[in-house]
Amino acid sequence: MNINPPNPSEPPQGRPTWVDVDLDAVRHNFHLAKQAMKATRLPGQQIAIYPVVKADGYGLGATPIAKALHQSGADGFCVATVEEAVTLREAGIRAPIVLLAGFSRPQAPTIVKLELEPLLFRADEARYLAESANPKQPIAVHIQFDTGMARLGSSMDEALKMVHIIHQTAGLKLVGISSHLACADQPTRPENLKQVQKLRAILSHEGFANRTLRVSLANSGGLLGVPESHFDWGRPGIMLYGGSPFFPEMGWREAGLHAVARWHSRIIQIQTLDTGTPMGYGHTETTTRPSRIGQLPVGYADGLNRLHSNRKGWVAIEGVRAPIVGRVCMDLTAVDVTDIPAAHIGSEAILLGGDEAGIEPDVEEMATWTGTIPYEVLCRLGQRVPRRYLHQK
Repeated sequence: MNINPPNPSEPPQGRPTWVDVDLDAVRHNFHLAKQAMKATRLPGQQIAIYPVVKADGYGLGATPIAKALHQSGADGFCVATVEEAVTLREAGIRAPIVLLAGFSRPQAPTIVKLELEPLLFRADEARYLAESANPKQPIAVHIQFDTGMARLGSSMDEALKMVHIIHQTAGLKLVGISSHLACADQPTRPENLKQVQKLRAILSHEGFANRTLRVSLANSGGLLGVPESHFDWGRPGIMLYGGSPFFPEMGWREAGLHAVARWHSRIIQIQTLDTGTPMGYGHTETTTRPSRIGQLPVGYADGLNRLHSNRKGWVAIEGVRAPIVGRVCMDLTAVDVTDIPAAHIGSEAILLGGDEAGIEPDVEEMATWTGTIPYEVLCRLGQRVPRRYLHQK
């Protein structure tokens, strides 16, 4: 148990800019993924969910999120890099860890030592592992096929070379086949079912037909929108962190997800400016009326995109939207609180949230301001912004 849980109404010590991560919301989103897999499970089929916690849990903290999800029944985890896996192992995560994005030859001994499960897409990767393999401690490996993403993935010829190497190496065991959906964010596109069909054809190939293998294709979009893609184990990513995999066609609320991240700051100064006063770097804005301008101790070094400048974005203060004015700076951001008489030094500003009233910017609105996707908004949260974890158990 967390003996001293954080009080959401009190900021942490230090600069008054921080992110609250709601672990109960993460758990809710995880259970949605699990329910989706269960809904398509065949009689006797063993299914599993391996949450994707790469990029430091999409910027929100891989270790505390992985620990919370392991307690909630996660079967294992997915990361992109060996370094990310090392962090989880050093934090005491003993569950299986699947390595999604490849590795270099010098990293092979670490993969063997930590008993990671790499997705292999080149025969030389299998050779690298064979050089370090320990017959007394065999590691599980998966073959990643390209079924339509045209990114990482093996051809059948390359895969059969890997099968040969794996079978000749006592320290390696082929346990699975995987691929990745290219268009799962648009679940009705025919490309999704074409990839499913290609993967099924691979499984019926003589090189794999008589093997007991665990198969994975579904990411967040596949789990929620392409039931044919479920197979044996799913890899939920963005949905865990409160972002809809179908953005912008469907938002997180419509997908049944809960918002996970809430980014706070507080006003540290308010200036009263006359009409016609230029503001900030480059004087990109000039007041058109007597104005009250508040300064927040947060900027692009913290992950607040500079493209939010000049009223492209807003924050919530005292339950009202306050537009960002002038240029977002490295460490400071100005907001117009002229129409918020209750705003004062110390007033809380919510830069990212998702309240029921729709006043706080949510991750999808923030993505829209800069023409990007929720993934990038979360992953760009700066490391100097403290993360505070609510509902730890």
